Order: sequence, then structure tokens, then C-alpha cells
Amino acid sequence: MNGDTLDYVDPGTAFSLVGVLYLLLSIAAGTHVVLNKQNEAAAFSWLGIIVLAPLIGAILYWLFGINRIRRRAQAELPDYTISVKESAGEQMVDIDTMPESWQGHMRLGMGVHDTHYVSGNRVEPLINGDEAYPAMIDAINEASHSVYLSSYIFEYDQVGVQFVEALVNAHHRGVAVRVMIDGLGVGYGFSLVRADRVLRRRGVKTARFLSTWSSNGTRFINLRNHRKILSVDGELAFVGGMNIRAGNLVGTTPDNVTAADTETALENAILNVGKHLTQDVHFKVQGPVINQINAVFAADWQFAARETLKPPVWRGGHVGPVFLRALLDGPDDNYQKLQLTLLGAIQIAESRICIVTPYFLPDKTVLSALQLAVLRGVRVDICVPEHNNLLIVGWAMRANRRRLLQIGVHLHESAAPFDHSKLFIVDDYWSMVGSSNWDSRSLELNFEINLECYDPAMNRELADIIQGKLAHSREVCECTDRHFLQRLRNNFFRLFSPYL
Repeated sequence: MNGDTLDYVDPGTAFSLVGVLYLLLSIAAGTHVVLNKQNEAAAFSWLGIIVLAPLIGAILYWLFGINRIRRRAQAELPDYTISVKESAGEQMVDIDTMPESWQGHMRLGMGVHDTHYVSGNRVEPLINGDEAYPAMIDAINEASHSVYLSSYIFEYDQVGVQFVEALVNAHHRGVAVRVMIDGLGVGYGFSLVRADRVLRRRGVKTARFLSTWSSNGTRFINLRNHRKILSVDGELAFVGGMNIRAGNLVGTTPDNVTAADTETALENAILNVGKHLTQDVHFKVQGPVINQINAVFAADWQFAARETLKPPVWRGGHVGPVFLRALLDGPDDNYQKLQLTLLGAIQIAESRICIVTPYFLPDKTVLSALQLAVLRGVRVDICVPEHNNLLIVGWAMRANRRRLLQIGVHLHESAAPFDHSKLFIVDDYWSMVGSSNWDSRSLELNFEINLECYDPAMNRELADIIQGKLAHSREVCECTDRHFLQRLRNNFFRLFSPYL
């Protein structure tokens, strides 16, 4: 051959190289599954996918199968951790001094997560964006030292614009403003304008948690920061499940809904169909637990932005009767602590369990715990939306109806607008509110924050809210998906519950 002739590559050699690549990817992915997957069924499922589709299976596992991440953010904040503990002082709860009926539950909680319960807190529920957003924006407008905002979704719509303006004005007043949005959630919504980009252009520091276009974000695309936190000056905080979007402006609250209110709500839904109207409950918090909330934000911010914050410390003393703590959950050192807490609360229940959640797809461990509670004589009420905003999730939830009814659960389905509330009460003294749903995504994949609360008055207030929702819901007495194709569809998608 002369020098101008291209070298010949044997097709067999090329195929051999591709085969070796497939084999190496399959071995690497399979080894990771065997070493890291604690759930045997999930491990065998992934091994099957990897073997049957070596290249595609390995890529899918890389994107969606890795559900743990090591974070050193909290370890890099030792000074703030110490200051939080020292500032708690008299507010740290001595379990031995609590009512006897609470002590076992509290000890169980401390065994799951070592964050201390603190006294002297006030927690106020805010119904829908109609109550929550004005209170949040007022708090930002009155800030003098710091504003920390974390949200899964922050749409740049008519509500998002108001938040952006308030945050920018606070920055111009010299307030330390930090805004963190989940790297996947930032893309939700119809607006092509991203709120964090607008904020950055106007001087506000922002960060995306595991941005999907970063090396870490691509590898851990299935792990999302689902926390919603607004903390102002170390004196006031807001937590719960409410994102920042216009759809949460429902126009009515469920406390005293009359026929006229219902008609108005339907008119609003027709006029604002593009908003995807969503009911929700958020919570305004005051008290020493704000130190724990700030520590959570500071750890997340250090991880996402590589900046160490020193938030202000609560110094307001006792402002309310609620004993509580911030309960973390996530695919890091806090893995499955939420599920253990839920199981412990179900186990301790003596008279009632009430759950309001938009997504109810727990594993068989939680379902078995609820069944045992019913067998002990505990009344279990679960309220979910009649029509889910995520079609596949809704089908999977319908497949669980029969099991829930068989074990004796009272299942209720709420009418539109879609209810995104997350409420959980046990007996007459314990409650949990926050960002978590009752599904595998919240229990295993998402970073979540909840408030675990001990207070009879708060329990009664939440019970009243839940009863208002149940009054405007339909109790499911039998499965309506009798058509074979419906059952086949629903049960097929139920198989994907661990990944939804």
C-alpha cells in the first residue's frame, strides 16, 4: 500500500472491541449493584436489566439506580454545629420530664436520629399560597440580616416575580440573601425564564442543588433536594411542602367552605386552568428549632455552592408550647431515617392515625405496619387526591386500593383542586409536617425536611384541617377499576413504585 491509502480495520475486530466495552460496563454496573443495593428485589431487577441490555442497562443504572451519595457538608460546619447546641441551652428537652405517654416515643425518635427535641416553639399552619405567600414575602421585606431560601420548584410566574423582587430588594438593603433551587426542579413550569438566572443577573447569590448538567448532577440525577425552607434573620422560618408557583393561589381555604365558596373556587379553576391549581399547607415557625433549620440550609448550601455560612442563632427564648425538632431524611447519612420514624409512630399509635398525602406508594413494610395498627383497634384514615397530577403515579396508587381496603384502612379521595398537603398525626399529641410524601422517592431518594412535633393543641389544629379535607372527600368503599384492562394497567405501573 502507498502512503495515501487508509489502514484497513477488520470489522470483526471492531465488533470485538464493542463487545469488550459492553462486558466491562456490565461488570462495573453489576458489581456496584451487588455491593451497594440493600434491597434484594431491586438488586435482582437491576442485574436483569444490565444483563439483558448491557450498554443501555448500565447507562440506566448510572442515571437512575444509584440512590446513595456521600456528603461532607455537615462535617465541614463543626463551628456552627457547636453554636447551635450551645444556643439551645435550656430549650433542649429532658425526655424524663416529659409526659409519660410521650417518653417512649421520644426515646425511639432519638434512637433513629440524634437531633435533640427543643421546647418553646410556635408553629402556625398557612393554608394554600393565599395565606403562605404574603407572609413569606412580608418576612423577606422585613429582613435585616439574612434570607435563606431553598425550594424544589421556583417558577418565574406572577408569584415568582414577587418573590424575586422582594429578594432583590433585600439584597440591595445589604441583607445576605442566598437562594438554592433543585437542579431538576428549576426546569419545572411553562416559563422559559429561570428565576435563579434573573436573581443572579441582579446580584443575588444562587445555587442549583445537583445541577443536571454537572458531572455529579448527571450521576445522581435521581437524587433531588425536595426541601422547602425560608429562614429570615434567625427569627422566623417557613417549612412545608409548598413550592413557589402561582398554582398555589387557590382562592379559598378549607376551613369553612360554603356552597358559594365552592362555586367561586370552580370559577377560579376555569379562569386559571393554566395554573394547575394546587391545595397545600405550609408552616410558619418561630423558636429555637430555627437553629436546626438553618443548619440544614447551611449544609445544603455548602454542598451546592461551596460557601460556608454562619447563620444567626435564635435568641428569642420561649415563644410557644410546641416541643419539636427538624427531622432530616436523604440518600446520605440520614438514609431511611424518615421511614423508621413513620414505622415507630405507627407502632406506638393507640387510637388514631390520620395521613394526608398527594402520593401514597409506601413499601410492604409500611403497609404491614398499618395493617397491624388496624388489628390493634387503631382507626387509620388516609386522604389522597381523586385525580393525581402525575398520571402514572395515580394509576399505581389505584392498584393499591384493594390492599388498603382489605387491611381495614379508611381511604378517602379528595376532589379538585389537587391536594399537595403533607400531614400526619397520631393519637392526640404527635404530628409530623414537612416536605415528605409517602412514596419511595421521599423515603429513599429525596433530601427532605420535616418537623416532628409534640403538642396536643397543634395536634387538634391539624386534626381540624384534616377533618375539613375529609368532609369534602369521598370515602372509597370498593375498588372501581373492575375492567380487566384497567387493572392490568394499574398493576403494571405499580411494579415501578420504587422508581416513581
